[in-house]
Amino acid sequence: MKLLNEGNLLLAIARNSIDPEPDRTGITANISNIDWSEFKKLMIYHELHTFVYPLVKDHDSLLPQDSLRFFKVNYYASIVRSQQLWQEYLRIFDAFEASGVDIVPIKGIAFLADVYAQKPVRTMTDIDVLVKEEELDKAKLVFEGLGYKQGYGEEEEKYWITKQCHVLFSRRQSDKSNFLVDVHFALDFKRHNRNILPRVWDRVVTVNSDGRVIKLLAPEDTLFSLALHERRFGKALCLKNVFDLVSLLNKYRKDFDWDYVLREAAAGKMSASTYFILFQANTLFGAIVPEYALNSLNISAIKKKLIRDFVLKNTFSPGIGSNGKALYLKSHFLLYDSFIEPAGYIVNIPLEQFAKYYSLPAQAKRTRVLHRFRLFFIPWNYITNKLNTRP
Repeated sequence: MKLLNEGNLLLAIARNSIDPEPDRTGITANISNIDWSEFKKLMIYHELHTFVYPLVKDHDSLLPQDSLRFFKVNYYASIVRSQQLWQEYLRIFDAFEASGVDIVPIKGIAFLADVYAQKPVRTMTDIDVLVKEEELDKAKLVFEGLGYKQGYGEEEEKYWITKQCHVLFSRRQSDKSNFLVDVHFALDFKRHNRNILPRVWDRVVTVNSDGRVIKLLAPEDTLFSLALHERRFGKALCLKNVFDLVSLLNKYRKDFDWDYVLREAAAGKMSASTYFILFQANTLFGAIVPEYALNSLNISAIKKKLIRDFVLKNTFSPGIGSNGKALYLKSHFLLYDSFIEPAGYIVNIPLEQFAKYYSLPAQAKRTRVLHRFRLFFIPWNYITNKLNTRP
């Protein structure tokens, strides 16, 4: 894979940030002849810009001062924000412990107790947690007792519970910001009564952190949470989740249960999503993924080739951020095990994803009207955009 200088430097920084014994020669070799504006855009797209500063500060003479300042400010800001979110999660955890309701942190907040405990600079905007579906009403009461409010009214709540797999709570932190908590009651949408990861609660593990025994998803189920996340939010090429996965595999590779991954990927029809992120981790970061695991995932050789070509062609392409919608549509059909499921998802696209794709406010009346008539709006929008961009 031939990369521009900016892509080579991104990989060098990402690999050095993960490796417990980093070899910084790759950074030294690639830091010259960089278009720093393009590099900054690339790092922001992949949400790895907070890891840059410690690895380039010794080369400050080669960076424009505004770029160096940007990476420095974001590095320290991410440490502060991570601590704010972590202390808030501990407050939530203590309240749930007292109430007897089970709660598990997932994604970014969970990694602060695990693989990023010594390096809390991952970009984070909110707190993601998992509760049992049958305890969702109890969980709501706990959050209300902590001063949180739901992010929408009764009708919207019904939509999120029946069509999505999480609900949103917020609490005013200051005049300028809130604490946002995504309360998941499953790791993916319900589809045709398919129960994805039925043993997830039986497999939770524990870590000691800040004088507490914190429950976490098992590493294998964390892999699935990262893979499934790409289906919903349309940035399958973003390397932040891959970075998370490689850090996870580095820590747990001796005991990682690949047979469980293969069984559950097939049972939940998650093989394509799992292959996608494992291929990224293996090819771009050299993660130790057994060859039999990649080969045994239940998708066709053609689908695997399409995924490989898509990843290698587009991950470091200039202007990747501005080409997001086109890349999302292509990746959407690569992340499912069949063609019918992603096509059906587009026809029945949830309001949240519809609003995000078309850059609309999710709960605005106009958005809801357009979503209701989406079978007319989607082709109309496509045709008008084509006409407007015609030379």
